[in-house]
Amino acid sequence: MIRTVVAFEKDESRDKIADMLERSGVTVRFRCRSGAEVIRAVKTMGSGVVICGHKLADVSCEHLAHELRGQAKFLILAKQNQLELLSDPDVFKLQLPISAGELRGSVSILIQLDEISARSQIPQRTDEEQHMIAKAKELLMESRGFTEAQAHKYLQKRSMETGTKLAETARQILEM
Repeated sequence: MIRTVVAFEKDESRDKIADMLERSGVTVRFRCRSGAEVIRAVKTMGSGVVICGHKLADVSCEHLAHELRGQAKFLILAKQNQLELLSDPDVFKLQLPISAGELRGSVSILIQLDEISARSQIPQRTDEEQHMIAKAKELLMESRGFTEAQAHKYLQKRSMETGTKLAETARQILEM
């Protein structure tokens, strides 16, 4: 999923960085001017990578990074004297001017870190839930002649149609 935000106060800077990323294969989902826009974008996406200057129209990017800690990875692009003022160790920093290769490489790493974080936040099933799902698949395989893959797909489809978790759908099938 694409969860990349480019946020700069100046339209020219924002478009230059976003275009540089997109030319190098990184899709930008949101282009923002203010911290409020970045917060809305990150909340919409659930997490993400924010590439920004040292300040936006309404907030410093270091403060914004603090506000969104745990929800977004931040890469601040600025001149050396501005970067020296940043003290947050969780904020990634690169000095301007920057090459497209440096930018793409840094953003790619942050996207990977964001994806790892997003995956680790997915709730894992308990042993009991996994056992129930396996039993429901076995029942579907015996009663309907499904393969294991077909039984799993059937459970997923029923789960989506009813808006229930896969384990709950499996429980319902076992009780029928």
